[in-house]
Amino acid sequence: MKAKAIERIINETKGKQTISNFTVLAVIISLLVIDFFPYFKSLEIINPQFFYLSVVNIILGVYFYFNSDVTSVSVFPILKRSYIFKLYLAFIVLCGISFFVAKNTSLVYTKFTEIVIIFCLFINLTILLKDKLDLLYKIILIVSISAFLQSWQQLCNFIIIPRHASIIDLLNGMKGNTGNINILAASLTIKVPFLLLGITYYKGYKKWFLLFALFSVTAVIFLTGARTPLINLFLLYSIYIVYLLRESFTKSSFIKVIYLILPVLVAAIFANSIFEKSKDKGRYVSLENRVNQINTEDRSSQARLVFWGNVMKMSKKKPILGIGLGNYQVESIPYERTTANDSNVSLHAHNDFLEILAETGIINGLIYFSLFVILFFINLKNVIKRSDANKQIISLLTLLLIIVYGVDSLFNFPMYRPTMSIFFCLLLAFTVINNFNSKDEETNLKVAKIITIILVIVSIITSYSAFLIYKASNLEYLIATDNINMNDKGFLTGDEVIKRMPKYPNTFSSSESFYEYAGIYYIREKNYQKALNCFSKANKINPYSGRIDFYKQLISSQKGNVDSAYIYAKRAFYLRPRNYNLFKTAMNLAISKKDTAEVIKQHKLYTKYRNEPDAWTLPALALQNSGANYKRLINFIDEGLKVIPNDSTLLKQKNSFLITDYIIRGQEFGGQGKRNKELELYQKALKIDPKNIYALQNIGFCYFNQGKNDLAIPYFKKAIESPGLNDGKTEFYIGVCYLNLKNKSQACKYLNLSKEKNYTLAEQFLLHTCL
Repeated sequence: MKAKAIERIINETKGKQTISNFTVLAVIISLLVIDFFPYFKSLEIINPQFFYLSVVNIILGVYFYFNSDVTSVSVFPILKRSYIFKLYLAFIVLCGISFFVAKNTSLVYTKFTEIVIIFCLFINLTILLKDKLDLLYKIILIVSISAFLQSWQQLCNFIIIPRHASIIDLLNGMKGNTGNINILAASLTIKVPFLLLGITYYKGYKKWFLLFALFSVTAVIFLTGARTPLINLFLLYSIYIVYLLRESFTKSSFIKVIYLILPVLVAAIFANSIFEKSKDKGRYVSLENRVNQINTEDRSSQARLVFWGNVMKMSKKKPILGIGLGNYQVESIPYERTTANDSNVSLHAHNDFLEILAETGIINGLIYFSLFVILFFINLKNVIKRSDANKQIISLLTLLLIIVYGVDSLFNFPMYRPTMSIFFCLLLAFTVINNFNSKDEETNLKVAKIITIILVIVSIITSYSAFLIYKASNLEYLIATDNINMNDKGFLTGDEVIKRMPKYPNTFSSSESFYEYAGIYYIREKNYQKALNCFSKANKINPYSGRIDFYKQLISSQKGNVDSAYIYAKRAFYLRPRNYNLFKTAMNLAISKKDTAEVIKQHKLYTKYRNEPDAWTLPALALQNSGANYKRLINFIDEGLKVIPNDSTLLKQKNSFLITDYIIRGQEFGGQGKRNKELELYQKALKIDPKNIYALQNIGFCYFNQGKNDLAIPYFKKAIESPGLNDGKTEFYIGVCYLNLKNKSQACKYLNLSKEKNYTLAEQFLLHTCL
């Protein structure tokens, strides 16, 4: 036993000599640089980030292999006995097993690659930080510098606001290199525990720098308007202040607390001053407003509750192994057909625990959740126990990190965000190392090398896989740049998209199939057969969005096959009955078929979910163009006004129908020679719209036909004051009226105006009258 103890001490000494402090800190810095990565022409920043982390894993694995005698041999026994490692490994294995039940195995490959990269990084960090926890405050300082630089990039735009810049645009444009504004806020929030510990520990210029960094970080968090970070900040401060005041309410303890609170107060005042300048009435009203919106009544909260409800429905269908890792982004779409507008899809359940439960089964969901519960209580116990000061402070930092990551996991999806995942690896490594038994035995050197080789091989495989995923993201970026949904052609062609078709993932980050976009390119190129072949393949990958049937409808329409187009249009709409564009397309084709029954059917379904003005005005026009009578149209609009009282759009359409009806009926009376009734109807139309050019023109004709030229002229003139009458006919009849009144100069003036507009009779009258 003594010999083993001496050997362990020797190996530990070797380890400290071999893995220098510089190497450890350099690795930490190399991980944090992902927050400053460019996109490298990928649509999602996470793809180059995951590829980079996998390459880091290879480098670390190779380094550990050549130093196994002083690194890996002492760590693998710790991992072997760690319940945390076993739980995490079980989670990884069950994620992989979900491959066998997934409809879309391509998405399993993609997400499994990402979680394995993070798993390997956890092991590497555990090896790296073994016997190096004395570097904690240097790591804290490095993370704090990273947080300052990350936040200052955003804050500079608000310290000196560029001329003619829109504050709302600046606020909405905040995302850094994280992907979006909410992930930026989360990425900064998880670094706050390092700032809090650093401010309490350091003195002098380092303390002042950290205080300024805390102001910068919290100011940006406030400016993002993200609510989950606000919850996390409250929890972090509550726990850390209780920790500082745990022994006694001394003056020095209160001073520490004041130091921590002041930067946040200044940041809150600064953020509110920016919000006031923005004059926004939504997200950026004030901090108080955003805090008040943290409730289940808020729209985004309601959306999350819907997502979570859908997760439970999915998990009931496949409770054991789930629907397949990563498959939520496609398989959730049918569940959202009656809750999500247009082409919006959730992509994530906004709760990592529930998403894992749906994708990989209830057992794995419980394993993943229990991992956080165990991490929380292990570190909480160490904080309360106070047996070892260094162990306690590491546990405190880890506890704070668990809270930030755990709360974010409840409301968002940090699992697939490298900027968050590296801190998950850190908190796991800190917990494992901080709680290992000093009596742990070393692994055989040969076994350690074999295990290290396996880690390197796995990292090489994940690097290749991550590179393929990055290439797919690059293709997605090129297609998005072409904006082929809207443009007739782009930089790529259909054949080029097929040539670059990725092995995986087979969908965009927004869930559409790559084959679907290849089909859209072929439509633009009029190569309909290739387009239909692509849509057939795309339909097997994601048949739920209605987009494929929409584009099949487009092909049929361009071929002149209206019947087939109508079938596809209806199929697309019924797949996504809250999609306005699909509703409009199906409605227009129903008009062409004069299918009033279908118009009413689609209207009732659409208004069941989106009872808005367009849901009434569009079917009303469809009914009008399909030959519906006046009373039916007015009754239809009146029904809409009962639902949406005093809506200007519906009122305008009702008035338009009334005016049209008055004019048509007036013309009928005019044809019968009933001039008084004709005039009465035109006057009713003018009461609704005094500037209606057709009512004015028809009153002019009514008086003209009665020989009342002097009464006709004012109405004709008023009619041509507004745009719309461009054929020269009205000017011609003004000229004729003046001729009848013996006013040759005015007659010639208006006849010439009529001639300029190419009205044929005007030239004949000019030849006989004005020469």
